[in-house]
Amino acid sequence: MDRSSAVVYVRAVKIGDVEMGLAKIAGKPMIEYVLDSVPDEVDEIVIAVENGAGIEVYDQVAEKYFARTEKAGKLEGNVRKFVEFAVDTVEGDQLVILPCNAPLITRDFTTFLLECSRKFSGAFPRSPTRKASYLMASYRKKPFKEAFDSFPNEDMDGIVKKVRGTLYLASNSLRIFDEKLGMFFRVSSTQDLRRAEKILKMRRKRS
Repeated sequence: MDRSSAVVYVRAVKIGDVEMGLAKIAGKPMIEYVLDSVPDEVDEIVIAVENGAGIEVYDQVAEKYFARTEKAGKLEGNVRKFVEFAVDTVEGDQLVILPCNAPLITRDFTTFLLECSRKFSGAFPRSPTRKASYLMASYRKKPFKEAFDSFPNEDMDGIVKKVRGTLYLASNSLRIFDEKLGMFFRVSSTQDLRRAEKILKMRRKRS
């Protein structure tokens, strides 16, 4: 059976005076909501910290989730750079990348992404504005590693076009997992933290 990996990407920024992933929602570090969504069948979890900034503050979280921390390069708008890093870093043949600031993401959705990687070389959700997400997506390691090695000057859009068997997921098709498409919500401010907390409390009341 193919091994699978999950990489949670942490931006090297702060919300208030707290590292982004450790900013709390209802008393819980935001990154833990994302880690809780990782499917049980994943064999390896990597917390990839942009530029290695403050990486040690994630050691306790990594230990709790049987994960390891890795220093990723600075993104600087270069999505390909990070995806290539993730592909080179993980041991699994199947890979799910998730952003640390997406606390509304659900396990049903991430499990679906992982299942897509068993059938497709890559699966990329499209936001309601039809923008493809490469940092909340699934990949098969081999075809993407080959594409990165063969086309060093292509951006991520170009790389995906070089790989056969990829799939774009229309946002409307993802409403089966969350009618409000919460997986696309990104926290970048204290106001966003409060909004996410309200949504999570409403979810708990409905469940």
